[in-house]
Amino acid sequence: MNKKERFGIVDQVEFVHRDKNGKVIHRYNSNSWQNRLLRALHLRKHQCIVAVGMANVAGLLLTDVGGTAYDYMAIGTGTNGAVVGDVKLQTQQGVRQLTTGTRVTEDETNDTAQWVATFSQAIDATLEGVDAITEIGIFYDAEGITVSMLMRQTFSAESMDWDSGDSIEFTVKVQIVQGA
Repeated sequence: MNKKERFGIVDQVEFVHRDKNGKVIHRYNSNSWQNRLLRALHLRKHQCIVAVGMANVAGLLLTDVGGTAYDYMAIGTGTNGAVVGDVKLQTQQGVRQLTTGTRVTEDETNDTAQWVATFSQAIDATLEGVDAITEIGIFYDAEGITVSMLMRQTFSAESMDWDSGDSIEFTVKVQIVQGA
C-alpha cells in the first residue's frame, strides 16, 4: 500500500486574567468549541506553528543536527493574524518570561509540551499602564537576539491594567498528533 501517513503539531493557548486580589476577570481557551467551529468553517485561519519553529523541532529530532529547547514566553499588542512566516511578535510588551515546562497527556501518554508563565507588574516592572494584550509566542531565547520563535497566536484584546495589579497566566500547549 502506498498510503502516506501524516502527523501534526497542534497548539493551544489558554489564559486566566486576575485582578490584584486574585479574582478571575476572564478566561480564554483557543480550543473552545466556538474557535474550533470558526476554524472548521474557514472563518479563522490557524497557522500558529511558524516555519523557523518547524525547522528547529525537526532538528531536535536528529542527533546530527540538534536544536535548542523552548523555555520562554512573550506577550504583545500586535493585531496582525499569525502566519507561518512570523519570526517574532508584532509588538512585544515587557520582557520574555522563563516558563515552567512540563509534558502532559492529551490523547497519548506525554504527547503534549506545556509551558506556563504569569505576567504582571510585580514580575516585570516594565509592564505599566493599560495594554490590550492580543498575541503570545514561545521562544528559545530570553532576549530576542536570534530568530527563535516556535509559535505565535493572536486573540481578541484582553485589557490589562498593570498599575492596578492585574496579572495574566498563560498556558500554551503543543501536541504531537497522529495522522489519519
